[in-house]
Amino acid sequence: MPKDPATQIEELTARLQAFSEHNLALKAKIAGASDRLVAERTWRSEFQAKYDELRRHYQLSGLGKKIDITSLPDFAPMARRLIDEGRIGMNFDRLYTLWQAVSGAPDAPAVAEVGSYKGGSSKFIAETLRTMGRSPRFYVCDTFQGHARVDAAIDGVGDDDGFKDTSPESVAAYLAEYPNVRVVVGDIFESSTQLAEETAFAFVHIDVDVYPPTAFCLDFFSPRLAPGAVMVVDDYAVTTCPGTQKAVDDFVRDNKAFRRVHLLSGQALLFKAT
Repeated sequence: MPKDPATQIEELTARLQAFSEHNLALKAKIAGASDRLVAERTWRSEFQAKYDELRRHYQLSGLGKKIDITSLPDFAPMARRLIDEGRIGMNFDRLYTLWQAVSGAPDAPAVAEVGSYKGGSSKFIAETLRTMGRSPRFYVCDTFQGHARVDAAIDGVGDDDGFKDTSPESVAAYLAEYPNVRVVVGDIFESSTQLAEETAFAFVHIDVDVYPPTAFCLDFFSPRLAPGAVMVVDDYAVTTCPGTQKAVDDFVRDNKAFRRVHLLSGQALLFKAT
């Protein structure tokens, strides 16, 4: 029996409604996919821009094209071994600066480090000297009680500076295999009298973080450098050590015979111009 017109109209209306709802759902699905596609393209674009920015950053400049210092046969095994011993606060970049400075140092009777902390960098310097077949008197200087002097207006640090978990006895024991090492204990303003008779230092490493001892060391060692010797100042371009940078900059301003090289490792090299 044929359906009456009213029933047919109802069925057609229902089918039309269903089709309309399906069509709307399909459109929403397509729109969602489109939105996801747009979002993905935006993310990829932003990621690529950030990646390109990082590749242009000086810290990553030349990534993949530079010599890998962690594979250099003379330097890297020693550096890795001492880093693994856990008493050194430096990574390969700063240690390689010390390696080059010590390896290229002139033949002179003394070297010095001020700010040895647990003796890690001291051992690296001593081991480098031994590798070179040299044994100058090596003065390892520290208060072993943290900073003795700070300029609060410049350095902005308190008494509890985090460098007190060490001792001269532990450092002396750690460096006992190097007979040329002499551990010097105390405020460098006072303990420097133990070094005063030395007139030719082949190399000096200054790692004291704050203004007063950095400025003192630069004034003390600069006239005692052997020809061709360099001073390496750690933390020159480290934002938490503003006193170090000021001390170095003040020194080169007032001592025109000296040149400063700011290294991207955060260290500075100071040497007398010829």
